[in-house]
Amino acid sequence: MVSHQNGFVLREPGEKSRDVIQRDIKTLSPSYTRSYGFAVDHGQGAEVWDVDGNRYIDFAAGIAVLSTGYSHPRVVKAITDQAQKYLHIGGTDFFCPKPVELAERLQQIVPIHHTAPEDKLVYFANSGTESIEAALKLARYQEGRSHVIAFYGGFHGRTMGSLSLTASKYKQREGYPYIPGGVTHIPYPSRAECDDCGEGSDCSDQSWCDAVAFIEKFVLKMVSPSEIAAVVVEPIQGEGGYLVPRDDFFPKLREFCDKHGILLVVDEIQSGVGRSGKFTALEHWGVAADIVCLAKGLGSGMPIGAVVASNKVMGQWVPGAHASTFGGNPVSCAAALATLDVFEEEGLLAHVTELGDYTLDRLTRFKADHPILKRIDGKGFMIGLDFVDANGEPAPKLRDAVVNQCYLDGLLTLGCGANGIRFAPPLVLTRELLDEGLMILERAIAHIEEEMWETT
Repeated sequence: MVSHQNGFVLREPGEKSRDVIQRDIKTLSPSYTRSYGFAVDHGQGAEVWDVDGNRYIDFAAGIAVLSTGYSHPRVVKAITDQAQKYLHIGGTDFFCPKPVELAERLQQIVPIHHTAPEDKLVYFANSGTESIEAALKLARYQEGRSHVIAFYGGFHGRTMGSLSLTASKYKQREGYPYIPGGVTHIPYPSRAECDDCGEGSDCSDQSWCDAVAFIEKFVLKMVSPSEIAAVVVEPIQGEGGYLVPRDDFFPKLREFCDKHGILLVVDEIQSGVGRSGKFTALEHWGVAADIVCLAKGLGSGMPIGAVVASNKVMGQWVPGAHASTFGGNPVSCAAALATLDVFEEEGLLAHVTELGDYTLDRLTRFKADHPILKRIDGKGFMIGLDFVDANGEPAPKLRDAVVNQCYLDGLLTLGCGANGIRFAPPLVLTRELLDEGLMILERAIAHIEEEMWETT
């Protein structure tokens, strides 16, 4: 049975969920974006239960955060052990072993352009948007360079600096000014959009599908390259729709940045920490960035962000140039170290690659018989599905209907872009749960599609 509470679709039984929703509305900010009436009670692996006892498979992972799933024993033990020693010391003023250990691991794991592991430095933040803020300050620390290039569809956070880079939805930016110094947004060369240019067309000659050509043709007429501090980009756009770029994009962009002394900053907050099948998604294109921003899955649910750069870049900072009271919190660092241990011991990168390829193949075959599906694309456990109406136009209402139906049938999903759903489960998702979840998703799509045809 389906019911509603304050406009949210609610799965029955739902008495306890109704109570949580009602109290939430009376106490918490209306700026949050809830999709349906799920109220969490507990979870394990890639399964989760609501306060009324209903079970769900999770294809959302707390917005791509729960990399090792709900309450992985290794991560819980690391958190507990550290919490029993001390919760906080303040890494800006005192020395602490856990952030050092984590930084040493990230030195080895995160590729930085033309930099050996021992020549990398790490700054710890509390979230993705804080990581972007730190990267912005670091990139603009260069004398005479303050301008930044970002991309339409990009999402980099909601604090004022990161928000100036964000261009995903106007609601996120409405009423807020850009940072001084200037930001120029350019088209993101999604391979799906470029493939739509038509049979026989050569997208390489069209600046819309060639970001570097767009910069050279348009941006450099307004801004000297000597004034540009950084290009900030998501290797795979997250909130913008789980969009994968053309394969020639990053090699060309790397060459352009090197030519003009511009720093390439990659936002791996959603795409990093193994979600794409590589630890950082940029590795799929064989190039490395100058500054890498991490968060989300790094702490398996504990709040932590990180910025990794070369000693040449980050070593310019002097004491007091940037800091954070809670950044590098020892409990969060312990969770992150345990997360990295789980990656190694359970072979999660190979697991994500294998099941991600399987998911892409299965959904692509399913799409052939379901015209409301426009695009299936992604890498690893970062796959986007776009929905269209009978005229082939983007259909956000259809997408929302599928999301709601999945929830009612026991599958948690989240939208992305204007008309898409993201496949972003915990990286520990088993093949058995994957098949069960895909069956629910496919059934929901077919059900909504049938309803659509009946009303037209």
